[in-house]
Amino acid sequence: MADLITTDALRLAINVLRDVGESHKMPSGIELDDATAALHLDAAEALAVTLKDLQDLEGTPPHD
Repeated sequence: MADLITTDALRLAINVLRDVGESHKMPSGIELDDATAALHLDAAEALAVTLKDLQDLEGTPPHD
């Protein structure tokens, strides 16, 4: 297993949340209503802000 740092883990979580929000489907295939999909997109954006703050704090470059 690869050595992940916190910023890598957050980036992966953000990507999954965005995919779920955009597709309206959970990875298991369960369909989501608009409100739940929007909640996933909002969560992705909240984590994206946290990721940027963490990168600024650590001095690590963005990787988007």
